[in-house]
Amino acid sequence: MVIARHLASCCARTARLMATLLLWLAAFLPQAMAQSCPLTPANLPTTAPTPRPTAWVEQQAAVRERLKAGHYQLITLGDSIMAGWSERRLSDATGLTVLNAGFGQDGTEHTLWRLKAFDFTGQSPRYVLLLIGTNDIGYATCDIVSGILAVVRESHATFPMAQVIVTSILPRGTNLMGADDKIRAVNLALAHAADPDGFAFFDVHDALTCDHKTPCPLFVPDLNLHLTSAGYDVLTSRLRAFISTLTPKND
Repeated sequence: MVIARHLASCCARTARLMATLLLWLAAFLPQAMAQSCPLTPANLPTTAPTPRPTAWVEQQAAVRERLKAGHYQLITLGDSIMAGWSERRLSDATGLTVLNAGFGQDGTEHTLWRLKAFDFTGQSPRYVLLLIGTNDIGYATCDIVSGILAVVRESHATFPMAQVIVTSILPRGTNLMGADDKIRAVNLALAHAADPDGFAFFDVHDALTCDHKTPCPLFVPDLNLHLTSAGYDVLTSRLRAFISTLTPKND
């Protein structure tokens, strides 16, 4: 009996230690991954501007014409999630004139090309809003981070008077847990980089997890990647609250 009680006590202590260890890993492993990214990475697929001139030809032409025709206080860049964020919603959230230059299937490498390929001469927006990175999820964590930071730097160079806002990579996949560790590590790295790299980090990831249960009314159920109207409602309301805390550089 004494031996049995001793074994039970040891097993309980071991279980508690394992649970504590798992909690520690969940809390600190993404942070360790984020902080281990090299400061000056070599040339990467995510940081090399990559043309997509034959994709979304009509949409590209429309953006070019609108750049010639007007000036915009908010310019957005990114992938299909950004492309689906209507200019009406963005204008309602910010009170600004908006040009949405998001394109489906773009990664950071394509956004870098668009910043060079489009003629932004004469544009001096208050804000540049980025939502990019999910299409690069197949690359290593640090490569994704490097790509997003490269877009930040190019945005600063193109729009020196603008406040750059980087949106977190959103949850995705079954139960909104697809590549979860990598996405959280990227978002944590971006949070750490915001001050030294001179951008505002708009972290909306946790507002869209639906308690990690799918189907989720915030996401289209085919891939749980693109947002529904309800999902854009959440994104827009969060942006409205977030942007009210910022002071644009050119005010």
